Amino acid sequence: MYRAGRVLLAGDAAPVYAPVGGQGLNVGIVDAANLGWKLAAVVHGWVGEDILDAYTSERHPVAARLLQNTRAQLAVMRPGPQTRALWEMVSDLMDLDDAHRYVADMLAGMDVRYDLGDGHRLVGTLCPDMKSTPERPRPGRCQRGDPVGGPVA
Repeated sequence: MYRAGRVLLAGDAAPVYAPVGGQGLNVGIVDAANLGWKLAAVVHGWVGEDILDAYTSERHPVAARLLQNTRAQLAVMRPGPQTRALWEMVSDLMDLDDAHRYVADMLAGMDVRYDLGDGHRLVGTLCPDMKSTPERPRPGRCQRGDPVGGPVA
């Protein structure tokens, strides 16, 4: 639970996990970004406080995945012949581009996708490396149609 009334938890205050790999930093930054825009929208009166309830449902699965990931990393650090065999197998898998990309995206939090309904595969994801994405997004537009960064109403 990340919200109890007016108390909201983000970053390291929310999940408890082993600090291996540093991916908790990425999770904490995205927690803050996710919560920050929601708080700003409530403070400005653009939306009701009920939007803050979405924070837990959106970020809790990410923290659960982080916990699972750090537990797996700790498991392959234990001494012993079984762990060594597992470590060597995982090491071999990391030589495969798809496996490497899967793990790298998971560690960086780039595999997170919020369920925003049907739509383009990039909807609900963090901004990918556009150099490797064949579908480049169209330039953004403000509500009036001005380019992003242009005049604001």
